[in-house]
Amino acid sequence: MTTSPSPSTKAGRLHADLRDAILSGRLAPGDPVDEATTAAEHGVSRTPVREALRALTSEGLLVPGPRRQLRVVDVSPEHRREVTSLRIALEGTGARRASEVRTDDDLERLRALVDRQRRQATGDDAAAFLAADEDFHRALAEVAGMPTLLLLLDQLGAFVRLARLGEATPRRHMLAITREHDDLVDLLEAGDGQALADALAAHIGSTAPRD
Repeated sequence: MTTSPSPSTKAGRLHADLRDAILSGRLAPGDPVDEATTAAEHGVSRTPVREALRALTSEGLLVPGPRRQLRVVDVSPEHRREVTSLRIALEGTGARRASEVRTDDDLERLRALVDRQRRQATGDDAAAFLAADEDFHRALAEVAGMPTLLLLLDQLGAFVRLARLGEATPRRHMLAITREHDDLVDLLEAGDGQALADALAAHIGSTAPRD
């Protein structure tokens, strides 16, 4: 399991800044990230830079390039398929458990998240919608009460976000996703764990535009 530097340290703040730059696309796939340049740009010594880069490498967000130079990871089609398969397995496990332990409060929270997504879709706020989409999937997994599962999903979430960079998200696609989320919450409420896991697998695995 990856251990990130403490947010209260220089290394921790630098790690957070660089991670945000990667996940937002400000540091693009393939961009080089070296100690000297990073230290100069952020006004710190190489020691916290080295610690931050080590953590990002452990997370898979930086990978070794030519001449041992670190570069921002490029999420290939093969990598996307791997991440999708792992999400289906992990979220499906959580879904089956969640169906056994969900409460009315859990259902209310999830429906509120879907309502928020629907408003964002109607307003064509794709960035906010995608952030809320991450919130929905994490909230669904949280219902299961499995802390290790959440840690693994949080690590995968970075690659999910990278894979979405630059992709168009039209309103009809967003609204279709909210309908699928409504269906997922209905299955959770019904307590049908296997049906929920199957629907979740189809939802996560679909790469076709929703209509």
